Amino acid sequence: MSLAVLAPTVLLLVPSGALGASSTGGASIPDPAAASAASCASGESWACRRGQTLTIAGTGMDGVTRVIFQGGKGTKDDRATAPSSAEATSLKVTVPRDARSGALRLVSPAGGSSRTQRLRILTSPVPQADVTGATTDLAPGQALIAGSRKRMLLQYTATVAGTVEAVRVDSGQVVRSWPVDAGQGEVRWDGTVGGSVVTAGRYVLRLAGQPTASQASSGAVQVLDAIFPIRGKHDLGQSATNDFGGGRGHGGQDMFARCGVPLVAARPGTVQFEAVQSRAGNYVVLQDKTGASYTYMHMRDRALVKKGDRVRAGQRIGYVGDSGRASGCHLHFELWTAPGWYEGGEGIDPLPELRRWDSFS
Repeated sequence: MSLAVLAPTVLLLVPSGALGASSTGGASIPDPAAASAASCASGESWACRRGQTLTIAGTGMDGVTRVIFQGGKGTKDDRATAPSSAEATSLKVTVPRDARSGALRLVSPAGGSSRTQRLRILTSPVPQADVTGATTDLAPGQALIAGSRKRMLLQYTATVAGTVEAVRVDSGQVVRSWPVDAGQGEVRWDGTVGGSVVTAGRYVLRLAGQPTASQASSGAVQVLDAIFPIRGKHDLGQSATNDFGGGRGHGGQDMFARCGVPLVAARPGTVQFEAVQSRAGNYVVLQDKTGASYTYMHMRDRALVKKGDRVRAGQRIGYVGDSGRASGCHLHFELWTAPGWYEGGEGIDPLPELRRWDSFS
């Protein structure tokens, strides 16, 4: 009787993800890490100070779980730390406070570990960024009207390329930034972002990106988002008929002042209309970057600006008068939402804003 020979069955156990791109399911194995460059805030290649962030570029960086600063011979002075962030081509890691000059070892579970070239630990004193001339366009303690001719000024000496930032003090929000090269320079700021005024508050200009533990900055300056349009003694209306909605649908706020008192642009913008009309008299309409309109009526003379002109906040545009249908010298002031005065916008009560502007300007 013949005996059948049974061939043994062999099962191959393949790690998940090792079956190639056509396999589905499981996690893929990252490429072995290989470093090609490293830099720090010093700007030098393969050189950094303790406590600073070191950026390592190369391949397989997203698989690195530990960076070992090997220091000198042996392992006694080795210092290991995890990356703070890692992507396929770069990772960031903080240099340990007691790290010493030496090669790095990049540890990856899939690719084992790889050794880099020598990293030099800089021990010379940290150069400090020099900041002077914080607010030379303003008198001491003077506020900045956003969009006016005056500017906050930061004069600096940058040790490396960095960034000047306009920062709101109470929230730490960076509202605008300017890249700057190493060396001496200055940045001026008028309190606007993209042509629109910032929210009123205290702001500083700050030099960031420098190899120092602190960020050098100017003194804080109060930035105001508008200026009251009448630049002299005035009131905010004498009766209910002077208010918005009063006197058979009054469309603005009447504010009495002596004839000839200067009128200025409340915010920066463009002259939308300028004309003479039997009821409004000499009038002008300004429109800001947001599309809101500001209307000035009953001026003594024709406006000092023409349609299409750009105006700064605080720029003189005319004088209080009683032209047109007016009883006494006063400014009839209207505030319209975007897209503006008789352009699809809506007239709104300007008194709350006028009171606010009057309280600080």
